[in-house]
Formats: sequence, C-alpha cells, structure tokens
Amino acid sequence: MYHPGKVVAVLSPSDKGIMSADASVQATLHMWDENVLTMLVAPKIAKKVREGDIVLCDYRPESGMSVPVPRNVVVKILKGKQADKMWQEYREVHEKRNKRESKEKQAQQSYIG
Repeated sequence: MYHPGKVVAVLSPSDKGIMSADASVQATLHMWDENVLTMLVAPKIAKKVREGDIVLCDYRPESGMSVPVPRNVVVKILKGKQADKMWQEYREVHEKRNKRESKEKQAQQSYIG
C-alpha cells in the first residue's frame, strides 16, 4: 500500500543547523488525509526531493514484525499533471469522507429519545 504526501520540509545532514548521526535524509510530509509525518527518503531520490513536491510513500508492512508496522519510506517523487491528479483525487476522497462522517455525527446528535 502506498500513500501520497506533500513535502513540507526536507531534513538533510548537509543542511546548516542540522547535526546528524548518519547520512540519511528525512522529509516532513502533509499527507492526503491531513496527517503530518516525518519519513525516511529512499537514498536514490534523497538529493532530488524538494519542498512542495508530491511524493509517494511506502506504507507496506515491514516483514518479520509481530504487529504490522508500515515502512514509512518516501519512494517516488511525482511531477506535473501526474502529481496534481494524484493529490487532487486523494483529497477529494478525504473531503467526501469528512462530509459523510459529519452528516452521520449530526444525525446521531439530533436524535431525541
């Protein structure tokens, strides 16, 4: 399973103001469902990821774990129309879900028994 996110910040060990124990790069992401997460960026694309990019994150479960734990790794950078279309589609699904949940909640609250 993969989820899209929008890069809010890139945390690189070469950036001023960052001291790092390793050479890995992380990205703080605003996910399509309004969560904010910081994930590892795959080494092959670590130097190419930028603020504002739409990225695809690997949420598949880690193998060998007793409880499913997502990998949480940025594996692709999407550009142009493909990025816009992906982001818009997921956001529309999220907005529809929120509207439906809001209506259900209102219906439950308005019931007088």
